Amino acid sequence: MIFRRLRQKRDSKHLRLRVESCVNIILELNQQLGVGKIKPEIIEQFERLRQSLEYVTDETVDEKDIHRIEEATNQLLDEIKVIYGDSRISPSHRGQIH
Repeated sequence: MIFRRLRQKRDSKHLRLRVESCVNIILELNQQLGVGKIKPEIIEQFERLRQSLEYVTDETVDEKDIHRIEEATNQLLDEIKVIYGDSRISPSHRGQIH
């Protein structure tokens, strides 16, 4: 029983890190490209998501929600690659790929 709780805590922390990674990637990319290159509505949503992460407990993080956020992040990155190419996209940190 103790091991199950430890595993669940570790998994939920991993899920939360995945969301934080997506948010940071998009917000950093917005700065690299120049403010206004990514629709302001999208940036506002990611900024709100970043702020709300402070109030999210590990137990409330859901894999399905994380997957949707990752999919949205990947779609946005794909659109930016089409417009700007890979040369404009250079992450400022080299984190774990999820």
